[in-house]
Amino acid sequence: MSKEKGTIYLAYGSNLNLRQMAYRCPTAKVLGSAKLTGYRLLFRGGNGGAVATIEKQKGESVPVLLWRIMPNDEEALDRYEGYPHLYRKETVKVRFKGQWVPAMVYIMNEGRPLGAPGRYYYEVIRQGYIDAGFDISLLNKAVRDSISAAEKSEAQDMGNENLITDKIYRQIIAIRDSGVCNMFDLPRVQEEAYKKGFYELVVFLNEHKKEYAEFILTGKR
Repeated sequence: MSKEKGTIYLAYGSNLNLRQMAYRCPTAKVLGSAKLTGYRLLFRGGNGGAVATIEKQKGESVPVLLWRIMPNDEEALDRYEGYPHLYRKETVKVRFKGQWVPAMVYIMNEGRPLGAPGRYYYEVIRQGYIDAGFDISLLNKAVRDSISAAEKSEAQDMGNENLITDKIYRQIIAIRDSGVCNMFDLPRVQEEAYKKGFYELVVFLNEHKKEYAEFILTGKR
């Protein structure tokens, strides 16, 4: 495999999306799927605009897609990934077809906060998971974990005075005003939150059911 021309590139986020890669990197070829062990998927860049990255984490793994890319493909990826300012390049080893294969991967530089991805960006990755046959629940867990960590950090910064942030408040009101569901039906509210891309509210409902119910009853934050 190493004798073939080009570079083996490991994708874990939006570049799982076959349509997107065909447009951006027309000479790239899919080699197959694999699992990168010792890493976890997260989203960084602030709520509503966070993008995917991977970080070392013992006991975790990330489903990935291996591509063989040519120099022109790599140049296009460099521009898309904001290399070297937003992302850096690293070489990781992944088990593929019975052997350990070195692969180039883009990993976000340090210093950016965890948060929720935008709805469009999330859907691009979600389609990529579908294209590759990956379990979408793994993607959703990464979104929830990122939002949960961001919310906890925000609550600590606020001295834990108000768990219902302005953004979560607006999301609750948007679902309430749509009239599509009973606001005490948590699974239904969560479903609507997912549909609308209100990922902060999804996490809040998982972790703060009592506070949510009190808000719905009293209107007090």
